[in-house]
Amino acid sequence: MQRSVVVFSVTSTPKAAAQGTSTAEERARWAEITHKLESNPLDESVDKEGEWALNRLSNAHDIHVPLCPALLGEFNDAKYKYRHEITRQYMLASGTFLIENSTKAGDVAAMNVAAVGSVLKVYSVILQQKPDAKWKPLDELLKKQNQGKLDDALRKQCK
Repeated sequence: MQRSVVVFSVTSTPKAAAQGTSTAEERARWAEITHKLESNPLDESVDKEGEWALNRLSNAHDIHVPLCPALLGEFNDAKYKYRHEITRQYMLASGTFLIENSTKAGDVAAMNVAAVGSVLKVYSVILQQKPDAKWKPLDELLKKQNQGKLDDALRKQCK
């Protein structure tokens, strides 16, 4: 069975960016921004922070985030208006899981469950503000989460 993984890295301050490594302060800030986005994904100032965090995380050489290609492709569907917010949250939440759970860095399945949980928080807030923003792939993941079947579904999807 073939397994695909997409990996990305991230960076932040000019000094750290030049070095290609992140600082403890940056990693803490990434996690903070990721959690802010869970409750305010459409806020303009939080959006700017999210963009900074994603750009920095993508350039850091010391954080390697294995992403599930199936999820990444699904989240980045050009037909969904909020695809960028969803995809960014998946990437940031994956990195945040690694930062907050360094002893579980090798547990890609747990990382995906946590990251998708974060994505579903963002999606739920978007729906509260924009009820017409429903999207079948996220509705299905939300349903699986509510049924307690998300972990198994992600393990199958992200083999």
